[in-house]
Amino acid sequence: MLYQDYETEISQQYLADVFSEMQEPVCLLGGWAVFLTVNERFNNATGQYYLGSRDIDLGFHVDSNWSDEELKNSALAKSVKILTDRKFIGLGSRFVKHYDINTKEELSEEESKRKQSYEMFQLYVDPMSDNVHKDAQKIVSFPLLDEPLLSHVFNDDKFVTMSEFGGSFKLPNPEVLIATKLKSVTCRTKDDKRVKDVSDIYALLWHSETEFDELKKEIWKILDQKTIEKTVNSLTDNDFDAASTANEIPKDQISRIINELAKS
Repeated sequence: MLYQDYETEISQQYLADVFSEMQEPVCLLGGWAVFLTVNERFNNATGQYYLGSRDIDLGFHVDSNWSDEELKNSALAKSVKILTDRKFIGLGSRFVKHYDINTKEELSEEESKRKQSYEMFQLYVDPMSDNVHKDAQKIVSFPLLDEPLLSHVFNDDKFVTMSEFGGSFKLPNPEVLIATKLKSVTCRTKDDKRVKDVSDIYALLWHSETEFDELKKEIWKILDQKTIEKTVNSLTDNDFDAASTANEIPKDQISRIINELAKS
């Protein structure tokens, strides 16, 4: 099991809490976006639910030319306030809540400082924007991550609108989600994150509504061939083995589908 059930359950609970108040336009990224995209078809094919996520990734539109007032009134700034009002703790470019691993109860910042790391688990929320703004940190009080691939959502309309978790948000098309995963997997320093990325790439390629050949064409429009080939070729037998164990899917099936993506 990649994540404990209580970790994904708490994460999903906060998705509902946060999205019930979030200001549009907001985009759901990461593992929960993959879950919503593939779970029904994955379940029909395998008889099991797809992997949930421990972290929550949110995407926002930011115009580099916005004034400070426009930044203050943006969905990004209003959403950050929701997180801070809910006592998420700023940690670099992320927000975090700490939980006691035994009681599953939320810990205050002071309580977390008195615990050992192995006594806790963390729920992270990662906000990011499509563009860099020189004054963003002054407004939102943390160094904002930028993800240029979000431009395909906010500028090119590569999304569907979802009404889940008590709110409405943009869910990127599978080719955009795959592109973000191809971009992130080579940078992963934690084994579970890398396994999740490999799993997500496979699941999106094989269990999305879009047929594989059409999906492959769309991905190649977003990322250049060299980048795709380099990323796919960097994946190891151990990566495919770990993804196989996490999903109870034959390793050869996962490697075959992902390797096919890099073939011209």
